[in-house]
Amino acid sequence: MKKVLFVCTGNTCRSVLAHYYAAKLASDEGLKLSFSSAGLAATPDIPQPKAVADLLAKEGVKGFSHVPAMLTGKMIKANDVVLAMTADHKAEIIRRYPRAAKKTWTLVEYAGFGHDDIADPFGRDDLFYFEVFKLIKAAVKAVIGKLKKK
Repeated sequence: MKKVLFVCTGNTCRSVLAHYYAAKLASDEGLKLSFSSAGLAATPDIPQPKAVADLLAKEGVKGFSHVPAMLTGKMIKANDVVLAMTADHKAEIIRRYPRAAKKTWTLVEYAGFGHDDIADPFGRDDLFYFEVFKLIKAAVKAVIGKLKKK
C-alpha cells in the first residue's frame, strides 16, 4: 500500500483538504492507498475553518473531524510520498529531513501541473477557499491517477 503525506503550514486547510479528498477518492475507487497530513508549524488548539468542513461535505466526506498534527521524522519515514503545498514547504521539509529529498515534491509538481504554489486560504473568505480547493482537487485527481499506474 502506497502511503502519501500532505504537508502545509498549520495543517488546518490545504493539507487537510488534500488528505481527506484523496482518501475519499481512493476509497470510492477501491484503491489501496493511504493518506495523512501534517503541518510544519501545527498546533492542535487551532480550530478547523468552517469552510474546510463545508467544502469536504460537498464532496461527500462524512463526519469530518481533524486535529492539526505537527510534522515529525516518524511521519516522513512512514510515508512513500510527501507532498508539500508550496516550494518553501518542500525546502523546509528537506532541510529538516534530508533523507526525504527523493520522496518530497510539491503537490502541483507531483501532479504534473508545473511548479506553482497552492495559496494559503487561512483567514480568507469562502470564495478563496473554494478557488484553492479547485486546484487541490485537480492536483489530487492527477496524483491518484499517477499512483494507480505504479
